[in-house]
Amino acid sequence: MITFDKILIANRGEIALRVMRTCRQMGISTVAVYSDADARALHVRFADEAVHIGAAASKDSYLNIEKIIEAGSRSGARAIHPGYGFLSENADFAEACESAGMTFIGPSPDAIRKAAVKSTARRIMAGAGVPVVPGYDGEEQSAKVLRGRAEPIGMPLLIKASAGGGGRGMRIVREPRELDEAIEAARREAEKAFGDGDLLLEKYVEGARHIEVQILGDKHGNLIHLYERECSIQRRHQKVIEESPSPALNSELRNKICAAALEAGRSIDYTNAGTVEFILTPTAEFYFIEVNTRLQVEHPVTEMITGVDLVRLQIEIAAGNKLSLKQEEIRQAGHAIEARLYAEDPNIDFLPAAGTLLEWCEPESVEGLRIDAGVDRGAEVGIHYDPMLAKVIAHAADRESARRKLIRGLSQLFAPGVQTNREFLINTIDHPQFASGRFHTGFIADHIEELTVRGDPTEDLVAAVVVAVYIDALRQADAEILPGLPPHYRNNPFRDPSIRLQVQEQPIDVSWKTVGDGGFAMSCGDWQSNVRVISVEQGGIRVTVDSIQRLFRIAESGDQFYVQSNSWSKVVTRLPRYPDSRAASEHESAYAPMPGQVLKVLVAVGQEVAAGDGLVILEAMKVEQTLRAAQAGIVEAVLVKAGDVVAPGDRLVEISAAPAV
Repeated sequence: MITFDKILIANRGEIALRVMRTCRQMGISTVAVYSDADARALHVRFADEAVHIGAAASKDSYLNIEKIIEAGSRSGARAIHPGYGFLSENADFAEACESAGMTFIGPSPDAIRKAAVKSTARRIMAGAGVPVVPGYDGEEQSAKVLRGRAEPIGMPLLIKASAGGGGRGMRIVREPRELDEAIEAARREAEKAFGDGDLLLEKYVEGARHIEVQILGDKHGNLIHLYERECSIQRRHQKVIEESPSPALNSELRNKICAAALEAGRSIDYTNAGTVEFILTPTAEFYFIEVNTRLQVEHPVTEMITGVDLVRLQIEIAAGNKLSLKQEEIRQAGHAIEARLYAEDPNIDFLPAAGTLLEWCEPESVEGLRIDAGVDRGAEVGIHYDPMLAKVIAHAADRESARRKLIRGLSQLFAPGVQTNREFLINTIDHPQFASGRFHTGFIADHIEELTVRGDPTEDLVAAVVVAVYIDALRQADAEILPGLPPHYRNNPFRDPSIRLQVQEQPIDVSWKTVGDGGFAMSCGDWQSNVRVISVEQGGIRVTVDSIQRLFRIAESGDQFYVQSNSWSKVVTRLPRYPDSRAASEHESAYAPMPGQVLKVLVAVGQEVAAGDGLVILEAMKVEQTLRAAQAGIVEAVLVKAGDVVAPGDRLVEISAAPAV
């Protein structure tokens, strides 16, 4: 078996670690690359060697071909694995690797070019007899031409970046009046993400499912598939939950889609790992969408059901070996589901979040539960890269067992310090429609209120009570004088101890009386509860609340306490007894809802704006967000310019009230 002695991984986070683990198993040395923002990142510490490649911005580091090639040459790497994202589907990068004497672990530059431009791929697939979605894939790209081509396709319409993927440069248009703004936004996003503003128009199929097929080809003419993955649970046109097998396919339809995927691969002489993506209509028709010429984020579900290490096969194929598996040897065993843990707030349109992970506690190790994480305790989650922190994958004999195991794994994951989508994922996987297997790509949009429900208001009170007794218990444990004396003991009448806290911007006054050994009668306004402390230590407390015993994990950062049970997490803030006085604002202002970079300022001083008008476009972690005026008025001040980096809460624009008419 031919292999490499050293491989450079041109990526970061969990995928870099994923590749490194297989390399270790194969006895291959690894080289990491890192930007200024990643100097202490987990993938850097895990690698055998690491090379600095530039500033935090992707264009200056992970997207800089010259610097990565130089890092490979300096370290003596014999091959480069691109992971996914960044340069993984860049034909110029693949050629640069080969020119520098290093093997690119992926398909040929020619196959990448044929697949990378979606319009070209559509034409090739149509010629090969693979069904494609009705649309426009021509070279004429003026707004006028696109408007003209959109009319015969009809609404709803999907605008897509011709180059790239991951949901960037993609817009759904349901009304003709939305078309011009959608074209401009999609083109701008595509140019920034992929350096190519060409767009593709397709008929948007309502109620469709997203099915993709994993393929593998070697340099000796062998091509196989490893069955399908269901990727219909999406937000912002990006996948959140994936599984295999798809609950939508019977054996006949599965065979047809997999056969079409192999035909698509043959039409572009595909080698190494790739994915052929389709949409499946409610009437069981399927259409080609694109070929992803790389390993996919969701590849673990395929590995779990087939028992195949896809990264190992990628390396073996790149080294020139024949595929070690034949099609008839690939079997689907059981069911696997993957959930992506993101640093984002589902309650605010999935806006990316930033911060420092105070803890990183993975669920208990059980058979069939896999965690692919790119972070650990103390990791800084910034604005420069994709906000995915980890993937949690569950495998079991059947779908229902895998679903329950995944919920259990997510419920035990503790990642305080950064807002995540943990509860959203649990709500989604636990939803009856997801459990039934009858869903489509609009599932999240259709059920967003159910999936982002904040829970029973009593949870906020329980969180406040838990923090109150936690603080009190630790204070008593640290007492140096008479530590055995009951807390707050006085030999004369004394008012009940109390503390002022805040949960979800709601102030809560908690007071309590000691009732027996370790017991308290807690009060939060009219709400009362009997609480008994079972055990406490730094980072967690086990208490009985109204006869139900539970463990609560707690992480502290200044006056903030991150509290998590198996079903919910809260941020509890300790407030000063006497609040600060603050002057009321005389202006309506637009504030940054997330950390990010100002992409475009849409208004100028003196300009009249109506409620809903766009003011500033922010970008963070590959997501654009347009901030809009909350009321009509006149722009008094613009406090930022394009390129500025802002923090959550920064004031960006001031608007005075419109004069009375």
